[in-house]
Amino acid sequence: MNRQQAIKTRTIPFVFSDETRDSYGTVLPVKGWDLSTFNKMGVALYNHSSFGSDPDNVIGTARAWVEGNKLIGEITFEKEDINPKAEKVFQKVLAGTIKGCSVGFRTMERGEWGKGEEAYDGKKPTYYYGRRSLLEISVTPIPANPNAKVRSVHAQQEDAEPTGEMEYLVGEVRSFDPDTEGDEEEQRQAEAEKESALLRANVAMAQADALMAMS
Repeated sequence: MNRQQAIKTRTIPFVFSDETRDSYGTVLPVKGWDLSTFNKMGVALYNHSSFGSDPDNVIGTARAWVEGNKLIGEITFEKEDINPKAEKVFQKVLAGTIKGCSVGFRTMERGEWGKGEEAYDGKKPTYYYGRRSLLEISVTPIPANPNAKVRSVHAQQEDAEPTGEMEYLVGEVRSFDPDTEGDEEEQRQAEAEKESALLRANVAMAQADALMAMS
């Protein structure tokens, strides 16, 4: 998609998610996505603000689909005359100031721990979610998954022929934590990451168990 087309349609393509281990120590396998609810409602938010009283936190509509090992989608932003917040976020995405997005979902079945170092008691515990229902997509400055971000929007040259191909922005999420040195600090960070992964996985398993008990 070129920039002029994006401005005209107010629609931006994103990678919503993939199978990268995120900052919570979890993985969302693509085969586990249930998109039926999401593609009926198509809710796009800013920073997962779904429970406040400001209706402008809903910044547009969205749709999602799977391509290979990625959850792909697009967001159509509301116009400025009905939602100034959506316009601001839209302009920041176009400018490249905000690149990230994040998924909001409901657990449908229990997942499992990885093997080896990714086991529950391993050095890098990683929880692989089971089936889950996508509920909303949010534009966010710092996504948990570093690959969840806007696809490139080109300023297409007048003489250039459209290729029909979509490229991905190349970049990385930088850490805002202060630089640290020494094995002790690295050990503390590793332990904190492990605790976060265990806590998130335990919550997910409890949610899945509760849903299965109700069904």
